[in-house]
Amino acid sequence: MDLCRLEKSVSWNEQASTMDGVQSGAFDGLTMMRYAPFYRERSSGGVEQLLRCLNLGLLQRHRLTVLQVYRVNDIRNCRIEVEEMGKGRIFWIPVAHQRTAFRFADLHRRARFVYDQTFPLRRENSDGLQRSLLNGMKAISHGLGHLRHRTIILSNPLVPLLTTHKVSLLAVHGLTYDAEALIVPAQKLGIPFLLINHFDNTLFCEPQVRKWVPSAAGVGSVSGRCLPSYLRGRCVNLSDAVDTEFFAPKEARPGNVAPRPTILLPALIKPGKGQEDLLRAARILAGRNLDFQVCFAGATESESLRETLRQEAIAAGLEDRVIFLGELRQEEIRDYYVQSSVVVLPTYCEGLGRSLLEAQAMQRPVVAYNSGGVGETILPNETGFLVKTGDVETLADRLGYLLENETERSQMGERGRQFVVRKFSVSALIQRHESFYLKALRGEKNDPAFYQSLETMGAPV
Repeated sequence: MDLCRLEKSVSWNEQASTMDGVQSGAFDGLTMMRYAPFYRERSSGGVEQLLRCLNLGLLQRHRLTVLQVYRVNDIRNCRIEVEEMGKGRIFWIPVAHQRTAFRFADLHRRARFVYDQTFPLRRENSDGLQRSLLNGMKAISHGLGHLRHRTIILSNPLVPLLTTHKVSLLAVHGLTYDAEALIVPAQKLGIPFLLINHFDNTLFCEPQVRKWVPSAAGVGSVSGRCLPSYLRGRCVNLSDAVDTEFFAPKEARPGNVAPRPTILLPALIKPGKGQEDLLRAARILAGRNLDFQVCFAGATESESLRETLRQEAIAAGLEDRVIFLGELRQEEIRDYYVQSSVVVLPTYCEGLGRSLLEAQAMQRPVVAYNSGGVGETILPNETGFLVKTGDVETLADRLGYLLENETERSQMGERGRQFVVRKFSVSALIQRHESFYLKALRGEKNDPAFYQSLETMGAPV
């Protein structure tokens, strides 16, 4: 993978900042690498939406270069692309990624993947067949560490970009094992790095993450809930944001009225997102003779789970009430929010729950398990209901109540939009991240006043 060098490197201008915020242009000339669990083709993922929103906002204010790493299944036919955006630009940089079902049974698949994805790259840069073979064998040797994990991310080829592009700041948005391949060389080069968690904060308890934290220039999360004790007072609640001009009822396109009251679950179809619990709740509601349909909206990450859900729906006599919408574009999911009666997220593990914010912005009541940072996205009993994780009976009760009470649905929806507009604005998100980056570039750590100041920028606490 080749990237043209920047014509010049501009050092960070400390005079371009203020104590109350960051001036437009403060990061002009800097290059930032975002290493994230990002899928470029995915339009509905929470991480993807947040980072797209964030990158756009930053590049509208700064002449900044963003190296955005994204995952692909096969890197051999991928090329780095450059996109001009606002005052700056984004380099889209692919990284090879594969997910397998079993740790030991799929070992041979992972070994083959490492070889296939690294040998051709090394061969292209070799001077002869013998040298290319040796480099290919080195790739397998270096890849042995990858084989221990069911999910492989081959981040090693990204390391040269730290120097060729004079990276000023590394933002690690995925706390997975492979991040060490970038963190270690960044430390050697004196490049500050940030750890930002988009998922459940229990990830901060992982041994490798605990090892990275002391050297990080900053630690952030999308939620302040369930932080391990060693991070309290040292982790910034960066939260999330929703474009409330886009996610607004008046922007939805008129469509066909749903034949039945609709319960919408917008999430990836993968274990832990709660689709199975919703089906169990749907069986309870059907037993109460309520009229409804369930719509699952989201990309399928686990084909086996999707088939299990389909079979369970048939076994429960719900096959005509359960609809798989697949992955939807943002305009499409906005339309489905409007057509739904209630939006539900019975997830067992969640960073924040962006879909709940979108639903409330669209004036829809929400019901969710109180897991991870989900509690920060809802005003309990005002904009929706929080349910104890795994309590299917109560989940069914809350859904049934909203299905039968149109007035309460409407009032909760109105309060929900007001809540999201007030607490989760895009401008506040940009300001939080700018201040976070500024702190890292200055080399400031463990400043309690800084964390407290973020509360005034709209970060839920």
